[in-house]
Order: sequence, then structure tokens, then C-alpha cells
Amino acid sequence: MKVNLIYFTQTGNTRRIARAMAEVFREAGWDTRTLSLKKVTVQDAVEADLLGVGSPCFSSQAPAPIKNFLRNLPPLPDKKAFVFATSGTAPGRVLYDLYTLLNTKNADVVGGFLARGMVHHPAPCLYGRLPDRPNDEDFLQARQFAAELVRHMNSGFTGKVAGSRADTFKLRYGFYDFVALISSDAVLRWLMPKPKLNLKRCNQCRWCEFECPVHNIALDPYPTVGTACIRCYRCVNGCPQKAYSVNWKLANLVVYAFYNKTFTGWFGT
Repeated sequence: MKVNLIYFTQTGNTRRIARAMAEVFREAGWDTRTLSLKKVTVQDAVEADLLGVGSPCFSSQAPAPIKNFLRNLPPLPDKKAFVFATSGTAPGRVLYDLYTLLNTKNADVVGGFLARGMVHHPAPCLYGRLPDRPNDEDFLQARQFAAELVRHMNSGFTGKVAGSRADTFKLRYGFYDFVALISSDAVLRWLMPKPKLNLKRCNQCRWCEFECPVHNIALDPYPTVGTACIRCYRCVNGCPQKAYSVNWKLANLVVYAFYNKTFTGWFGT
């Protein structure tokens, strides 16, 4: 059994969940690889007997880079697949997005798993929620889900894997499904502030150019953020020189209006 786990990650949370699952698959004797979206090829998806696709949750949905990758895959008729995600606030339709895109390629998506992860979004009202997640319990649950996948595949069962989240396969039409629906990349560019570069701090190391998940930063001669920015703030969070900043005065209120702890507690499970 050849298993490829393809993941998009910003801060490492989703990668760590992928690796926890991979341990179980390897213990079962399966040939397993974990593959970052930055280095993956279409062939990596095509050649797998079992394909896992994972991502973080952006604005209660799957982020643009992983969705674009899935849209560009060839047909995967009856390919066994599963999806997984990490979320620090309200997962909304993140699993459903991944499932739907694989389903349009005729893949047989047998399960979906969600883990919690610390929020690294730099909006002051969000940053730092769910500290130290994913934790040992999250990794245990990821391994248990992987063990269910092993049993499912070895048994030849049809249908869905035990322990899969129901919102993988069907929208709940809840509050955060609506938030995801209106939070297109264009809307986020309009609502959320664009990262700004401090030239005095920048040493032109090109880290941001390489790490931008939509290849939207180029040196000219200093980094310039282009018009395709999806407001993921990878440049802000990860710049080794702390050269990027964001003015959150108004946008923080917008984020708080949708993702305050009361709303995420009520509607964000």
C-alpha cells in the first residue's frame, strides 16, 4: 500500500498532524510519504493507493493554494482518499472544501479528520488562541483516526471511516459556512490590511519571496507584495528580520466581529 499525505502548512501544525498519521501507516507496513505542497507534483497524487490531503483553516475554509492544487489535478477515478485539517477558531467548511474538490475528480473520499491548532493569525484579537495545540491528545486522536483508516482499507469496507467528521461530507449551513462563503480572496484583500515592509529592517534575504504560498512577492530591489495577496500573513509571521508589519486598527474590529470567542464557542465547533 502506497500512501502519500500532501499537506499545506503555514506554521507547522498541519505538518505535525500529517506526520503523526504517517507513523501509524508505516507501523502497518505501508509505504508512506508526507509531502509539502511546495514540493509536491501531480504524479504524487496520481500514484498513491491512498491519498491524504491536509490544510490549515483560513477564514473558515480551505486556503487558496491547496484548493488550486486540487483543481488542477487530473481525474482520480475511484482513488481512495481522505482529508484532514487544523483549525484554531471556527473550521466552517474547510473539510468539505477538500472533500468536494477531490470528489469532483471522482476520488473516493472515505474520511475526514480535524485537529485543533494554535492561532498564528496576527490580528491581535486572534493571535495565540489555543496555545500549545496540537497537543498530545490531538496527536493521539490523529493516530487513532489513521488506525481506523488502516482497518478500513485492510478490510475492504466501502463507505466512510469510523470517526470521520460529518461536516466532511455535508455542509451544516451554519454561521461559519456563511462566513466562508463571503470570504473570497478578493473580499479579504478589501477588508484586511496589506503587509507593509520596513526597508530599514529588510536585508533582502528573499525568505518572503520563497515562502509566499501564492508567489506574490518579488524583489525590486526590495520585496514588493503584489496584487494577488490572500492575506495569509505568512510574510508577517515568518520574516527572520521582522521587517513586515500590519496596521490592525480597523481590521481587528472586523475580525473580532466574526471570530470573537462567544461566536466561535456557539457556532464554531
